[in-house]
Amino acid sequence: MKRQAPMRIVYVPSPPAAATQAPAAGTPAMVIEEPAPPEPPAPAPQPTPPPKPAPRRHVVRDESPAAAPANTPETSQPPSPPVPSLEPRESSTQEAALRHQIQGLQDDVRQRIAKLSRAGLGGADRKTLDDARTFFAQSTRALNESDLQRALTLARKASLLVSALER
Repeated sequence: MKRQAPMRIVYVPSPPAAATQAPAAGTPAMVIEEPAPPEPPAPAPQPTPPPKPAPRRHVVRDESPAAAPANTPETSQPPSPPVPSLEPRESSTQEAALRHQIQGLQDDVRQRIAKLSRAGLGGADRKTLDDARTFFAQSTRALNESDLQRALTLARKASLLVSALER
């Protein structure tokens, strides 16, 4: 039996023309060429961004009487307006109504959790009840911190878990 020589793999960058590299004599070689780079896509017309305001510069003024006050464009610009808040602002009546809704939902969930605590629940159901208690506690904490949207979301999650256990 004649033993075959192992195949040699040679990595070659993309040839500029049809030139190939000759393998060593007597051993079969597989030539793998690097693929040609893809042509760059035609650039899409970009909308021009609005011009950026000039950066503010700190002007050092000489306080001596010989120095004349200079009116520079940097100091004559009005201050920029304050950045608006990203959170929606509710009026005090909306906030009070939301607080009332959250407290009502929390009272309902508290009673239902207490009722389920007295029932003998299995392992998976106990875990679900513990998760509901965790959401309830987080909801109460968020309400105390006046994070009303988070408090409502967490109270709803606790309510959904309790509803699943009651079925």
